[in-house]
Amino acid sequence: MQSKSKALLYLIAAVALLACSLSIAQTQPRRQDRVYLRELEGIWIKAQYLEALEKSRMPHQTAKKIPPVVIGIQRQGRSYPIVTTNFFDKASVQAVLDVEPGKEPGLYRLVIGPDDRPVSSAEVKYLWFRGERNAQGGFDRLMMAELVFSKGKWADYVFLGKELAPRVNRAVIAGKYKDEKGGTWEFSAGGEAYWPDKTFAYEISLNDPAANCEYFEAEDLKVPDGKLRYGYAWRGGKLLVYRARLANKSVRCDPRPFATLTPQ
Repeated sequence: MQSKSKALLYLIAAVALLACSLSIAQTQPRRQDRVYLRELEGIWIKAQYLEALEKSRMPHQTAKKIPPVVIGIQRQGRSYPIVTTNFFDKASVQAVLDVEPGKEPGLYRLVIGPDDRPVSSAEVKYLWFRGERNAQGGFDRLMMAELVFSKGKWADYVFLGKELAPRVNRAVIAGKYKDEKGGTWEFSAGGEAYWPDKTFAYEISLNDPAANCEYFEAEDLKVPDGKLRYGYAWRGGKLLVYRARLANKSVRCDPRPFATLTPQ
C-alpha cells in the first residue's frame, strides 16, 4: 500500500510540474523561427518596379520613373554570393556570411562581406529584412533595407525563383500574336521567338537610358557586336515591332514598325 501511495504522489507531482511548465511556456515569448540562407536563395526584385512594369510593359520607361533593383543570392560551393544590380551600369558582388535574427519577431539581417578572404567585424555590413512565411513554409515577399541602390531604405521585394527572364518576358511581350496578313508570331516566357520566317532566342533590354526605344536582342554572329536588335512598343493593345540598329553606341529604332501584332 505504501509503495502505491508513493507512486500516486509521484504521479500527482509530475502532473503538477507538467502543468506548471506549460503555463510558463505560454507566458514566455515564442522563440523566433530561424531562417537559413538556402531559404533565401534565388532572385528578389523590387515590387514597386515589377508592378509598374506589368502595367506599362515598357522596361526603359519604367526604369526612368522607378529605378529597378534586383538582389540575387546563389550558392557556389560553400559560399553564398549576393549580387545587387540596377540592370545597367552598376552591380555589387559580395557574399552572405550569415543570417542573424533581430530583436523583433520576423526581423532578421544578412551579414555581408567580401567572399575571398577572412573579414573582421568592422568590415561587414548588414542588410535588414523582415517577412512572414507562406503556407508552404517559404517566403514569397520580403521587406528589405537594400544598401547599394536604396541606401538602407525599406522596400518590398518579390521572389522570382532562380530565373529573372521568364517573369519579365511574361510581363512584357510573351504570348501568341497574329500579324496583318494572318501570320502567327509567338514570344515564349522562356525566351524563344517564333516568327513566320525564323526562330531565335531573344532577351529583353531592361535599362538603357541612351536608347530611343524599347528593344530586345538576338544573337547574330554576322554583325560586328554579335547582336541583332528589334524595337517594340505597345499601342492600342497591339504590339508594334521595329527594325533597330546600333548608331554611335546607342540603339536607334526605325520610325515605322514593320509588323503590327494582335494578341491572341
